[in-house]
Amino acid sequence: MNKNIVKGLISATLLLTASSHVMADTQGHNISSTAYKMVLVEDVPGMTALQAGHIEEGLSATLSASKYTVDDYSRYVNLCAGYVQMSNMEKAEKACSAAVKSARSLVAVPSMSVRAYAYNNRGIMKLMNNDNLGALADFKRAAKVDSSGIYKHNLERLETALNSAQTGVL
Repeated sequence: MNKNIVKGLISATLLLTASSHVMADTQGHNISSTAYKMVLVEDVPGMTALQAGHIEEGLSATLSASKYTVDDYSRYVNLCAGYVQMSNMEKAEKACSAAVKSARSLVAVPSMSVRAYAYNNRGIMKLMNNDNLGALADFKRAAKVDSSGIYKHNLERLETALNSAQTGVL
């Protein structure tokens, strides 16, 4: 893995999901502060388009990028986020699972926190597929690997929603 790819893996940008299903705010709070958040790996072709909401353009650029430009892990993390935004859950599941699999085999990366990107995004994909327990497990894995705000936010938001559902408040 070359140094540019490692540098790209270490920095990431946040992406608020565009799906109304994921962004549904059952408590009536401001969606921008409560929405589930996804991660995109920077310096991957198509990242800017994905972040700007130009999903098809972003996916096309990411898919057509040379394997010498983008490593598999970074490509899959961004494809996962893009397909989730498009609500193409079949392709999202494949990309998200491939990102997690790639993350487990990354030994050259100096920080294991990049694994959290893959688990976090896969958790949102599972949430959109109504697999709340699978999403919870992935959010917990992400938060365990990296305790930064995004992972804690997603985990706490889902735990609150699940606890509310158990008490009949939802």
